[in-house]
Amino acid sequence: MASSSKVRRARGERRRRELLEAALVVIDERGVQATTHRAVAEAAGVPLATTTYYFESIDHLLEDALLLFVTEEAARLQALAEQLRGTTAPAYEIAEGFARELAEGSPWAVPLKRVQWELYLEASRRPRLRDAAQECVEMYVAVTEAALTAAGAPRAAEGARLFVALADGLGLHGSFAADADPGSHDELAAALLELFIPFAMDADERAAWERRLGVPVAEQP
Repeated sequence: MASSSKVRRARGERRRRELLEAALVVIDERGVQATTHRAVAEAAGVPLATTTYYFESIDHLLEDALLLFVTEEAARLQALAEQLRGTTAPAYEIAEGFARELAEGSPWAVPLKRVQWELYLEASRRPRLRDAAQECVEMYVAVTEAALTAAGAPRAAEGARLFVALADGLGLHGSFAADADPGSHDELAAALLELFIPFAMDADERAAWERRLGVPVAEQP
């Protein structure tokens, strides 16, 4: 009896995940506002009643799907960060490998190119998603800091947050450009290398560039 109950529970959890993954595909293709129980059922290849059985409201379905995206993305980025820590290689090689994994190492059967932006927008409207969206950002920052550190940047923590903002901008712009590959690894690698240069400078090199740029120098006490 207990074994039968366990099998049913596992089957239910598997079906629920399939629906969440189908919801992510719909969100990616049509946006949050166009995601309905019917659209998710069609994407999953199941009757409409199946989606309403597992998720009473569309809000519940949407939020759980976006939370699943964050959970899976966090696991992927944590693994990548661990891989980068302790790595020693030329900055160019690290930038290439890091950018390729970031852009192409998706755990999803269907590449999700817009879900991240949908998550950020919905987090501004749905309190339940705000912590998850912030976690997503912080994981990208952490893995980027690991990459910059591996490449030898002494100010990796400062550069990481700027790179994430830059990568997000490239990905967002690429998502609607007809001739662009959203967040392609070539673009990301080039951006990481460009960002690496100023954050690899020592204090004297930085001070020299600040003087050339006319940055006011704080008076020494």
